[in-house]
Amino acid sequence: MDGEEFQRALDEAQSWMGVRLGVIAVGQGEVDGRPAIDVWVTSPPPPDRFPQQLRGFPVVLRDSGGQIRAQGT
Repeated sequence: MDGEEFQRALDEAQSWMGVRLGVIAVGQGEVDGRPAIDVWVTSPPPPDRFPQQLRGFPVVLRDSGGQIRAQGT
């Protein structure tokens, strides 16, 4: 799979995963030296809330440690 295919998968993931409650960020990650889609969440979601793969790329849930706030707020 090439970089364009991964970018399409990442764009798709950002368009719908990024607006889900509890999702802080969606970005590029890596699993076993291959591109993956990292989804940063405030708390572990139910297992069926996110796919394990998107367009053949692994989806990895990462714990953000809670809400992220800008300094000074």
